[in-house]
Amino acid sequence: MDASAEASLPLPGYKVRPLQPGDEGLVQALLEDCADYFELVTGLPPGPSAGASLLAERPEGRGPEDKFVFGVFAEPAGLIGALDVIRDHPHPRDWFIGLMLLSPPHRGQGLGRRLYLALETWAAGQGAQSILLGVVQQNERACRFWKRLGFEPIEKRPPARHGNRESAVIVMKRRLSPE
Repeated sequence: MDASAEASLPLPGYKVRPLQPGDEGLVQALLEDCADYFELVTGLPPGPSAGASLLAERPEGRGPEDKFVFGVFAEPAGLIGALDVIRDHPHPRDWFIGLMLLSPPHRGQGLGRRLYLALETWAAGQGAQSILLGVVQQNERACRFWKRLGFEPIEKRPPARHGNRESAVIVMKRRLSPE
């Protein structure tokens, strides 16, 4: 059985569960609600298959058992956030956050911090020793957010095309405390 089907993150006041095939419509609606993020990063709104891509795409060499896409649900709003993470990428015991996104009305209230900390606790319990992520340079708000959580820049990749924009990506890392 896919390990992601058994995973959940404790987040009081919200239900956090793995998103699965069949949830593409929910994910697509969330991504469209978060068009401001996509326009900042790519200069374009999310495409019509962005939800399906988020659920399916993974780095070369990683299987479905290595990818976790968690959905954050609130009543009565439904799906208000998503968190995409890959285990053992790019190295064993490193976990990589591909995307953490909250719908605009749920930003700036501490939910992102709480969601990340729930992930960190869960990932550490699964053997993670560090968590990495990439932030496009122009997403200054995200850079500040991750730095406040203890992430440190470890690499700045040369500008590359993301949709209609060319952006440098700042790779950040946070080492997890041994238990």
